[in-house]
Amino acid sequence: MAYETPNFAALLPALATDLVVEERPIPVPGPGEVLVRNHVIALNPIDWKRQSWGFLVPSYPAILGTDHAGTITAVGAGVTTLAAGDRILGFPDGFLTGIASHSAFQTYTVVSASLATKLPTSLSFSSAATLPTAAAYATLALFGFLGLPLPTTALPTPPTGRGILVWGASSSVGALTVQAAAKLAGLTVIATASPAHHAKLRGLGAAAVVDYHSADVVGEIVAAAAAAGVEIAYAVDAISEAATLKPTVEVLGKFPGEGLRLVHSLPWPADLAKPEGWSVAQVQGEQAFGERKELAQWLFSQNLGKWLEEGAIVPGAHRVVEGGLGGIQSGLNELKAGKVSSEKLVVEV
Repeated sequence: MAYETPNFAALLPALATDLVVEERPIPVPGPGEVLVRNHVIALNPIDWKRQSWGFLVPSYPAILGTDHAGTITAVGAGVTTLAAGDRILGFPDGFLTGIASHSAFQTYTVVSASLATKLPTSLSFSSAATLPTAAAYATLALFGFLGLPLPTTALPTPPTGRGILVWGASSSVGALTVQAAAKLAGLTVIATASPAHHAKLRGLGAAAVVDYHSADVVGEIVAAAAAAGVEIAYAVDAISEAATLKPTVEVLGKFPGEGLRLVHSLPWPADLAKPEGWSVAQVQGEQAFGERKELAQWLFSQNLGKWLEEGAIVPGAHRVVEGGLGGIQSGLNELKAGKVSSEKLVVEV
């Protein structure tokens, strides 16, 4: 088959080295897989951590990246729901498998058809590429660990009287969690973010937003829950540092009772006591390719496209980093330096 362009990849030659762009063979999709000509690739904080720390990098050279959007150029045996020419976003499993062709930092990526979502015609590749990791995390957190019922409609279910705290709600993961919790799970959402993002988060479904810089942030969250008429039984900390988990634990502690559940994304800090008697768990993206694969398939192949079409889920802000594949390193440097907030960095390929 003739392709419009060769396959170039941003390779990680060795631990803690800069990415280099090199040509590689164009991969071939296997059974149940599709080959995507990437048009936009999104960057995540986990990418620089893998680069610097070697996290889940089995060998070198390696190709990183989990979020991409583009056009299907070939389909493997048994694929019936997608076809060449379809515009899709994908969540490839190279993060867990280490298979180079199943990672996003290249021109062509192989992804399971069950982890790809056909895009509404109105959605740009740039907006679509911001979604996979954030949507997967929100789904695993809410409908996996927290055990909330799977939604049967994109419309909110009746209020349950139980609320959820989303700490770090202006992040891509936080904003998706706010939307899914409010619009799909029917929970009353109390969120934290800097004041510049309060109006946006209320528009996404948060009942109240509290400035995490506040000297009495815990008291303000508790007061917001009381004003909304709910008890906070659940919490998702999208930042998961000691400075954020400590007040998150304090908030949940103000609502004693059975069934308190807390989700964190990074390992629990060694200098912070983990609460006893609660359900506390670290949710990680690779669970979407392993023990919770059925939830990821439910999200990507059955529901995300519908929710995007209906406007129940709205992509967040993004910023294009110039240079295509060659610009990925500068984007990762920005993320590592902590210079990026409330927007997703993407590169055009």
